[in-house]
Amino acid sequence: MLDKSVERILLSEPSNCKNNRFIGHVHDPIIESKKRLTFAPMAGLYIHIPFCRKACHYCNFHFSTQLKNIQPLVDAICKEIDNEAPKFSNKLSTLYFGGGSPSILNHSQLSQIFEAVSTHFDISQIQEITLEANPEDMIQETMEQWKSLGVNRLSVGIQSLNDDELEWMNRSHTSKQAIQSLQTAREIGFTNFSIDLIYGSEKKSLSQWQQELDWVNSIGVNHLSCYALTIEENTPFGKWSKSNKLNTPPDEHAEEQFLYLSQWASQNNWEHYEISNLSKVGHQAIHNSNYWAGKPYLGIGPSAHSYDGKSRRWNISNNAMYISGIQNGKPTFTEEILSTVDVVNELLLTQLRLTKGVNIHQINLLYPGFEELKRPIIEKLIGNFQIAEQNGHWLIPSAARFLADAITVELMLDEN
Repeated sequence: MLDKSVERILLSEPSNCKNNRFIGHVHDPIIESKKRLTFAPMAGLYIHIPFCRKACHYCNFHFSTQLKNIQPLVDAICKEIDNEAPKFSNKLSTLYFGGGSPSILNHSQLSQIFEAVSTHFDISQIQEITLEANPEDMIQETMEQWKSLGVNRLSVGIQSLNDDELEWMNRSHTSKQAIQSLQTAREIGFTNFSIDLIYGSEKKSLSQWQQELDWVNSIGVNHLSCYALTIEENTPFGKWSKSNKLNTPPDEHAEEQFLYLSQWASQNNWEHYEISNLSKVGHQAIHNSNYWAGKPYLGIGPSAHSYDGKSRRWNISNNAMYISGIQNGKPTFTEEILSTVDVVNELLLTQLRLTKGVNIHQINLLYPGFEELKRPIIEKLIGNFQIAEQNGHWLIPSAARFLADAITVELMLDEN
């Protein structure tokens, strides 16, 4: 389970419906702030589309299956863009549509959002426009429309190539649809793909996991996101687990598959650059890498998060309240001013996930005396081969990365 102190910090990152055990979900906030964030140059824009055709059994992120409300929500998103644009005068480097399922939007709705973005933001230097997509939505005409709007990267929620496991998860697609969706996208001209896979479930053996990774190598994608299945309380899986209707494997089951993933990556020219993310050379996710580097971003839509370097803000996780608030000019977010301890802890949490680790000099500049304060813990972790010191960074060796949450918590500061 994710440590609660870690979970609180992870509320800063935009939510999505990928069962990412490290990307935070959100709780309904108290609407308490009207403060304006001020953003640094070249920040990213995240737009949360909180709708899905059906509820995956593992997902505890903010979404709705009430599709009749899509258009009012799209109108509210465009209005929020209009409201937030004046405080965000710099050029965008990335645009990311997450969810939920952004691929559920029709062409008119997605065009409406693109029009709002291009009207209010300078996109002349944008490097990456990502749209999260489910295989069942990836038909030729729809993908041609995405491409015409400027989408240049697809993040495809495949999760598994085992139809029994897909049905067990309550996914809407089959393995055949998943394979076909990528073939069609390539024929249309998309060349920048990321796919999501889930490991560690009771339905996935090590040999099945190996076969899925072999398939990844065969299809020529350049980015891969792999997430360990975690059983969250307020989900069907969570309820089944409480009533002993779910056969939850021991932690060693997921750890074995994670360690195989690391081994597979090193043998097949994949950079395992972040705990849950791998890429071919030159294809690291720009938008998400900016999160991990601590760069500012603006989040639009219900439950979306924003960060300006000094404070974090998160929108309410309720579609009706969000729409009403935007329509009536009422605040729809909560804001938190970050303390020095918050900044250091978030830096540790995000950058220890990266292969290169966290910059020791930067930590000591932010919190003078940090290294002296934590020296006994650092020496213990080094002695246990759970962290290493290389090139002025603390990093977590490959063999210990599955334990990154627990290792990071040991290094985090307490708020006095």
